[in-house]
Amino acid sequence: MPPLADWLPRVGASLIDGLITGVPILIGYGVMIGAAISQSANDSSNDAPPAFALILLLVGMLASLGLGLWNRVFRQGRTGQSVGKSVLHLRLVDSRTGQPIGAGRAFLREFLSGVFNNACFFDSLWPLWDDQKQTWHDKVVNTYVVRT
Repeated sequence: MPPLADWLPRVGASLIDGLITGVPILIGYGVMIGAAISQSANDSSNDAPPAFALILLLVGMLASLGLGLWNRVFRQGRTGQSVGKSVLHLRLVDSRTGQPIGAGRAFLREFLSGVFNNACFFDSLWPLWDDQKQTWHDKVVNTYVVRT
């Protein structure tokens, strides 16, 4: 088994992945805000955002969801690496076999990460003092993040 990944590179990989999935929704929000400001300057009696801005926001949300599923579930499940992990030379592996975990377990891992991080932020910090450098969602799904 390759050496376990330290906390800081894992955080960096998550930030890169977050930037990738966040760009489309930020564009959608930017268009929405710009349209609202423009509309309020021209017509103060109408508070509803223009239809095109709502559509672009919805498209941005769907694109962000799609990119997240592709990157963190399908790509990471198949290869062990999201875009962020590949940039920082990390890999998600099964704790028993050392192989990628597949899309199903990758989805469960992401779902549990969301649940645990919303319930208590300690999930993201747990690798700092855990002997196996695992988060709670890693422990439940039996995975390690290793250096490549």
